[in-house]
Amino acid sequence: MTGSDTPPLEQLEMAIAASGRRIAFSQFGDPAGTPLFYVHGFPSSRREAWLLHAVACALGVRLISLDRPGYGDSDPAPGQLLSDWPDDLLCVADQLGLERFGLIGVSGGGPYVLACAWRLAQPEAQGLQGRITACGLVCPLGPIYRDEQLEQMHWAARANLRIGQQAQWLGDLIFGGPTTMLLEHWPSLVEHTRSLAAPAADRAVLADAETAAILNRTIADAMRNGAPGARRDLYLYTHDWGIPLEQIDRPIRIWHGQADGTVPIEHARWYAEQLPNAQLTELPDEGHYSVPFRYSRQILSELIKSAA
Repeated sequence: MTGSDTPPLEQLEMAIAASGRRIAFSQFGDPAGTPLFYVHGFPSSRREAWLLHAVACALGVRLISLDRPGYGDSDPAPGQLLSDWPDDLLCVADQLGLERFGLIGVSGGGPYVLACAWRLAQPEAQGLQGRITACGLVCPLGPIYRDEQLEQMHWAARANLRIGQQAQWLGDLIFGGPTTMLLEHWPSLVEHTRSLAAPAADRAVLADAETAAILNRTIADAMRNGAPGARRDLYLYTHDWGIPLEQIDRPIRIWHGQADGTVPIEHARWYAEQLPNAQLTELPDEGHYSVPFRYSRQILSELIKSAA
C-alpha cells in the first residue's frame, strides 16, 4: 500500500495548547489536497497514517495525524477526558489555517471522532459547527464501558480491558515500568497478539513486512516514556465517555469487517442503531487490519466526496 513514495517519517510538527502542552502531528498524502484528520488507534501513534500515504497522494487527500496526549511526541494530559480532545484537534487545525476538514477514526480512534462530532455541534461551540465536512469510522471500538460491548470482544482483549475498569493506579502498575520498556524496545512482540483472533484476510495483510514494520513502529511510539497515553486511553475507554451519541445528527459513515476478531462487527452495528444519521458498510470475510488497508481508496474517496 505504501509503495516507494513514502513521506519523511520523522517529519515532526508541533502545536502548543493553551496550557502550554505540546501536541505532535505529522502530515501525509498530498500537501495541497482535501484536509482530513486521521485519528489513530490503540495503542498507536500519528505514524499509523503512513500506511495510507500513497493512496492519499493518488486521491488528493492531505492527511493530518496527531499523537494523542501521552503518545509518541505529545505531552501527557492526565486529567483530559474523551470529550476534551477536540480542543487538541482544533488547536492543530487553527495552526494550519484549516477552516474546514474531515475526520477519519480507525479502531480506538473512533470514539475520539465521535467526541469531535458531538462537541463541535454544541451551542457553546458557536461558529465551529460547519468546520467538519465528513466523518468516517473504520472498524470502530464501541463503548466498552458497557458490559454488552465488552463481553463481545475476544477473551484476551476483554481480560486486559477489564483492568482499565479498576482504579487507574492498578492499570498504571500492570502496564507501566517493565512492560512498556519491553514493548518500546521490542515492539515486534505484539505481532503474535495481533494474530490471536485474526481471520485470513488480516493474516494476509499482516504478513507484509513493510506493514508490520510500520505497525511495530507505532507500538514503540505508544510505549515511550512509560506509555502514559495508552494507560490513559485504557481508563477512558472503559469508563463512561459522557458523549450522548443520540445527539450526533451529522452523517457518520462506518466501515467494518464481518470477520473482525479484534473489534467485533457488533460494535459497528450498535453504533448504526444509536447514531441518528449513520450509514454502515459491512464487508464480508474482512478483518480489523484488512479493511483500512484494502478499502482505503474506497473509504477516502467517499469521505472527500462528502466533503465537496
